[in-house]
Amino acid sequence: MSNGSKPSGSERLAQVLGEVDMDELEEAIKARMETTKKAGGFHESVDGPDDETKYILHKDGLPSDRYHELARTITEAVLDVNPRKVATAGVQGIDEFLRNRNEEAVKTLLESEISYVESEYNDGTIEGRCAATPDVVEAVLSLYIPGLTHAYFLDSEGEAIAARFDDTLQYYWLSERTYRQLGERLNPDLFSAVMTQKELEQIIERERQDR
Repeated sequence: MSNGSKPSGSERLAQVLGEVDMDELEEAIKARMETTKKAGGFHESVDGPDDETKYILHKDGLPSDRYHELARTITEAVLDVNPRKVATAGVQGIDEFLRNRNEEAVKTLLESEISYVESEYNDGTIEGRCAATPDVVEAVLSLYIPGLTHAYFLDSEGEAIAARFDDTLQYYWLSERTYRQLGERLNPDLFSAVMTQKELEQIIERERQDR
């Protein structure tokens, strides 16, 4: 480019690629793929009883933007009214974020067989499952903040009662009777945000048609 013109797009791309450590890039991609695979594993391995209805917490249906705080309140109520008692709790989250919120809660989980994981491409996460003692349940609920990627509560048969995926997807598995009891426990503006996937899809479709 002796004529002083700007490099073409292909020339700029070649220059950038020449500056990239391809081995490092490959390892980063592998690490990201492993994280994605692990996240998918949570979705696949956590499910509730076939004879109960799966509900989702509609984020935009909540009365305020305090999603994590309200999700914690609703989840606590679900665990309280559900006759299937929690036996196992599982978590995956960013250690630094969670410690900044409640270091004692993180310590409780680490002392209860939850693991701290760190690698070259992972600055530190806490992950795993353990017996859901009252202290563990309280610790997990107290960490309902951005950074708690996944959390779930299982009964003694390994069936899910409540599960949180990808920070803002919150699910509950409830019988008809337990669903009604939840409605009696929660304020109407919170209870109305707990709905089936079909109900949520209908809301999304109506909103799409109104646009």
